[in-house]
Amino acid sequence: MPVTAKEACDQPDEAPESNDLTLLNREQLRACVEVSKAITAELDPEKLIPTIMARISRLLPSETWSLLLLDDATQTLKFEISMNIDPSTVRDFRLALGQGVAGQAALRQRLLVVEDVSGCDFFFDQVDAATGRRTTGLICAPILYAGRTLGVLEVVNPSHVEPSGLAMIRLLADYLAIAIENTRRYQRMKTSAVHDSLTGLFNQRYLYMNLQRHLDTCRRGDRPLSLIFMDMDDFKQVVDLHGHLNGSRALSEVAQRLQACLPPPTFGVAYGGDEFVIVLPGFDRAQAVALATRIRQAVKETPYLIQWGPLVELTASFGVATFPEDADDSTCLLALADQAMFHVKTSGKDRVNANLKKRPACRKVQRLKIAKTER
Repeated sequence: MPVTAKEACDQPDEAPESNDLTLLNREQLRACVEVSKAITAELDPEKLIPTIMARISRLLPSETWSLLLLDDATQTLKFEISMNIDPSTVRDFRLALGQGVAGQAALRQRLLVVEDVSGCDFFFDQVDAATGRRTTGLICAPILYAGRTLGVLEVVNPSHVEPSGLAMIRLLADYLAIAIENTRRYQRMKTSAVHDSLTGLFNQRYLYMNLQRHLDTCRRGDRPLSLIFMDMDDFKQVVDLHGHLNGSRALSEVAQRLQACLPPPTFGVAYGGDEFVIVLPGFDRAQAVALATRIRQAVKETPYLIQWGPLVELTASFGVATFPEDADDSTCLLALADQAMFHVKTSGKDRVNANLKKRPACRKVQRLKIAKTER
């Protein structure tokens, strides 16, 4: 049986209820199955929300309804969907766990029914004030997955409250939990496939998949594109002196400094080991050199590993190559930026080099092999 909001507060330790599907008739079950097929098959978060709105609206006999999702970082509920309500009026609302009926449902992990909100001590009336609507009754169903609260399905001013309707709301909340969790896991997989786990920057896979596309876009728009190849100086000494764990920590901190210097649509790539590539769509040679200089200064002026004990100072060497002056394909452009950086390595380090010799066949550009200890 559902509980009222007051009962939920009086019994905070009760476990979430199971659902009795025998309360649903054949038509209701068929409708719920169709909804489940639609929303659990969608993995794109941009498409999931419209799918939920279109499907669930047909099954909820109410004046309006909302989907609130829990922000894991802040542990607050935010409005993701609000049917028949201007999204801008509720976009900035955040409900703490336990705040309002929805917050109580999320906190207690119980379906709450409030037939008359005027008798509910923790009804959150600021939403009504912002939207101009008048809430008289609420049904709030927590969206749970593996014991975790993902959000709340909130039905506002339901036309009637009966056991079969509550069973259907619980079932819809279960389907929503599966759909939301599937979408989040899919997004995490997509992100991990193209991001470096240590630094959070894009990885080589992303670079090779997208560099030529960015270059082609600049070619069509008659715009330049520059690459910066960045290699940390004498980084092996940091690892030898402070250990591999601190070496990884230092690289992560370098990546943070690098990322802070990059305006959109530029992006950084963890190329491998202690090497980074920065892709600069729309940047000519002078702009790329200026940005590389700022990054070099930021890296050099930052102390590293402070919170881990040792204080480490680092520098890096930079090579710059620009399309179309230096090369007209991504492979050659990357090789030339690497070559420019290598020249810095062999002539003093801690500098930016953009002086490249023209070469008729870029594919023949070879990077000299040197031992890592020489870097």
